[in-house]
Parts: sequence; structure tokens; C-alpha cells
Amino acid sequence: MSKLGNNPLLNRGPKKESIDLPKEKIVKQYGRMVHMRHELLDQVDFEDLTFINRLSMDDSELNELKESISAIGLLNIIYLQEKEEGKFRIISGLRRASAIKGLYREEKEVKAKDRVVIFDKNTPYSLLDSISVDENLKRKNLTLLEQSYKFNKEAARTDKSIEDIITGYNISKKTYYRIKNAVSYPLEVREIIEQLGADKAELLNKIIEKLKSSKATAAIVEDHKDLNRDELRDILKELKKDNAPSKVSIKYTAKGFNFSVKRKVPSEVKDYFEKIKEMMEKEDYTFVK
Repeated sequence: MSKLGNNPLLNRGPKKESIDLPKEKIVKQYGRMVHMRHELLDQVDFEDLTFINRLSMDDSELNELKESISAIGLLNIIYLQEKEEGKFRIISGLRRASAIKGLYREEKEVKAKDRVVIFDKNTPYSLLDSISVDENLKRKNLTLLEQSYKFNKEAARTDKSIEDIITGYNISKKTYYRIKNAVSYPLEVREIIEQLGADKAELLNKIIEKLKSSKATAAIVEDHKDLNRDELRDILKELKKDNAPSKVSIKYTAKGFNFSVKRKVPSEVKDYFEKIKEMMEKEDYTFVK
């Protein structure tokens, strides 16, 4: 079994720039990106199985996918092609489209901005077929957010401990929490989490927590998303230093003040403050002079 610890999501290959992917070139030349809408799904011909390689899907599988999409939105693009009379055929994404259709019937909202690509009628069959095959191969593995949702769901079960989960997936506890927490990250991080990976996403989220009071999340993400893990760690380390509470502090109250020293000091300093304490108890403040 592949170790999630080596790659939190089942062995990611070497990172490619999107411009080098043939699929991206096909989309740019023949397709357009749109939002998922109820009206769009009404025009999809679910009986057209020209590009569909997987036909069976039981109710439990469909319900699990509906729950996932309802919780974290549509993560993977659905590919359609225009056909006659304003209809569309599915190139890839039958399961996702079916799940979303079910959610719309239940009058539930689906987060799916820019998650549908529509190819025109004249797109060559061979190109569409290559996209269908590529998507089917890619979808064998769960995305980070889908795995995060799955971990949260399993963690909620009373008959399963964290140790059971990490043993079952053969991962460390650190990796488990790194993936499990991903679903709670800001939208700006979740949108690019597949490119970031679990480690960088966790670091970026911690940086956002430190800076969000003074800077917009989108701007923080834009400034840091292309940095490597070591650079993000260094930035986080400096931020922690800047935000670390002072080891010597004074807090004033209506009845006086509290003087706190949280560091080692020479014995002479301790003796000095002991004398001041004794004088103040006697209301003798001559030490000020």
C-alpha cells in the first residue's frame, strides 16, 4: 500500500506547469469555463454515454459523494460538450453531475464557481476521448480536501479511534491532522490546495492566522503561495517571534499592578526586588528617589 506520509494524497507525480498540459491547450482552443447552475444540469443528456466508461454507482456511493460536495463544494471540473437542440453530453464527471443533480432536487446550494468546461460541437472526438481517459485515471485517487472530509467523517464515528484511522491509512499522526484540518482552511487556500500540497497549505494557513488582522487573506495567499516550505517556515518563525508575549510585563489594574518576569535573572536582581517588596508593604517608597 502506498504511504500517505510520503505524499499526503497517494503519490503525487512531479509538478507540471498547467501550460504544458495538453488538456489545458484543448480547453483553451475549444472550450469555455462556466459556473455550475441548476438550469445547466437540466440541459445535460444523462442518457448519452458516448464518453462514459463507468456506468454503475450504488445509492450509498452517490449519497457519500453528495455529502462530500455539499460540505466542501465541487472540487473537480465537470466536462461537457454541446450537442443538438441546446443539449450537452458528459465527457467526464457523470458521478459528480448526478450527485449535484440530487442536491439541487433537495434544494441545497452547491459551491461550484468555474467548475464546468463546455466544449463546442466541433471539438474532435479524439481530443475529448483523451480528456475522458485522463480524468478517469486521475480520479482513482482522492483529492486532499476529499481525504480531509473523509478523515473528519471517520473521526466522528464512535467506534473508530484516531489510532485506528492512522493505522488503516499507514500514516503518522502529524500527517493525519495535517490532512484532517485542511477542510477548515480559508477558501483562498482550499482553492489551490492541490497545487500547494498538505505541508505548504498548513504552513500558509498558520501564516494567515498571524497576519489576518492586518491584511486580507487573498493578499496573504498571493504573496506566499509560490514560496517553498523552508521559506514559509522561516516567515512563520519570524512572525512567532514578533507575536511572542514579552517575558517582562506590567499589567495595571484599578487596585494596583502586576509585574511579571518570565526569564532567569541574577540573584542580585531577586534580592533587589525582595527589598522593594518589603518597603512597599510598609508604604515606604523612598526607593524611587
